[in-house]
Amino acid sequence: MEREPADADAEKASRDLALELAEAIEHEQFFLVYQPTIDLQTNAFAGVEALIRWRHPVLGDLSPDSFIDELEASGQIVPVGRWALNTACAQGAAWHDRGYRFNVSVNVSKRQFDLTQFFQDVADALSSSRFDPSLLVLEFAQKTLLGDRDVAAVRLEQLKTLGVRFAVDDFEPGTSAMDELEQFPIDIVKLDREFIAGLSTSSEAASLVHGLVKRSEKRHLQVIASGIEDSEQRQRLQHENVHVGQGFLFSKPHEAEEIDRYLEDFAIFSGKPL
Repeated sequence: MEREPADADAEKASRDLALELAEAIEHEQFFLVYQPTIDLQTNAFAGVEALIRWRHPVLGDLSPDSFIDELEASGQIVPVGRWALNTACAQGAAWHDRGYRFNVSVNVSKRQFDLTQFFQDVADALSSSRFDPSLLVLEFAQKTLLGDRDVAAVRLEQLKTLGVRFAVDDFEPGTSAMDELEQFPIDIVKLDREFIAGLSTSSEAASLVHGLVKRSEKRHLQVIASGIEDSEQRQRLQHENVHVGQGFLFSKPHEAEEIDRYLEDFAIFSGKPL
C-alpha cells in the first residue's frame, strides 16, 4: 500500500531533524538555562531547574518543544541527557564553591532511566563535579515511573544510595497517581503548570491542592508549584501551604551568567539567605 504524501513528508522531516540534531551534538549547539525556584512561605531562594535549549545556527535559540520528541524517538536523548546532567552538576558545584547552597534539578528521560548505565552516569557526574548529592534533584515524568513499576522501584532504590533526591514532574492532584507513586522513594511532587493556570478560577482546584499538601506532609514530601504567573496564584498557593514556587512571576529561565546576577540582586533586595 502506497504511503500518503503527508506521511512521507512527515518521515522526511523527522529524518532531517534527526540529522540536524546529530550535528548539534557534534558541534555543541545545546546549552542549559536555569529557572529559579522560590520558597513561597519565606521568600528564600530555593534552587534552580536546568532546562535544555538548542542554539540553532539559522533559527536561533529553540525551546525543547521543537526537538525533544525527536531526541527521544532517535535515542539521541541519551548522550544529550548525560551531557545535561554533567553540565548541571558542574555548574551547581561552581555555585556552591562560591558559597551558594541550593538545589539543582535535572530532568531525566524515560530512555535514560531505562538504561542500567544511568546509575553509573549519575555517579560519574557527581564524582567528577564533586557536587553535593543531597542537592541534586532528578525529575521524572509519571509515565517514566509507572511503566514497569517493579524495575523502576529497584532503580530508584539504587540511585537513592548515591544520596540524590527525586521529583515527579507535571503532577495533577485529584487523580489516582498519588496512590500509584507512593511505592517509590520520591521526595518532591511538582504541580502541573496547566493545573496552576486554572487555580485562580476554580475552588475545586484549591481544594485538591489543599488535600495534596496535607497528604504530602504525612509522607514528608515537598510540593512545588510550576508555572506561577501572577500574584493571585501565588497567594492561593501560599494559603494552601505549598512549599516552593516556580514561574515567570519570579523569573524566566536564564543562562548561568545571568543567574549569577540574579543571585546577587536577590540577596540585596530580598534580604533572604541563599
